[in-house]
Amino acid sequence: MGNFSGMDTLLIITISGPDRAGLVEQLAEEVAANGGNWEHSRMTHLANRFVGLLQVRVAGGRQQDLESAIRAIPDLDVLIAHAESETVASASERAFELEITGSDHPGIVRDVFRALAAAGVNVESLRTESGKAAESGGLLFTAKARLSARADCDIEALQASLEAIAQDILVDCVLK
Repeated sequence: MGNFSGMDTLLIITISGPDRAGLVEQLAEEVAANGGNWEHSRMTHLANRFVGLLQVRVAGGRQQDLESAIRAIPDLDVLIAHAESETVASASERAFELEITGSDHPGIVRDVFRALAAAGVNVESLRTESGKAAESGGLLFTAKARLSARADCDIEALQASLEAIAQDILVDCVLK
């Protein structure tokens, strides 16, 4: 993990810019050159833009230099948030996954995640895509989410609630 101590700063960096070759390498170079450790990231291409989230740990004394260097990368919109520290899931929580597949239309994410929120379920990660369905040529919506809830969460009741919503909005929802 390098020479990190209790005085480290954990940064959550959000980037967005025109997609171009070498952008990740440039970002990684600035992180390394300024004493940062690239810990976690999610990056993708959306509507001709490259967007990403990354978690970087840096020694407190180097934080300002790292932030300035990242903000100086040309044509890159940058938002930097200071995180407390990672919390480890407690033994009283359980993790599970949700997969959604169906014909794309407005409101799918809202309807499904409203039920999850009502059940006290936390969304740890979410990936959605919409594209042409091979069979019908219509738009197919898919989502995969990693979720967590208290150990006493009634998963069977949640599954029944999701199945009722899925039937209403014509998608399949599978908890694993």
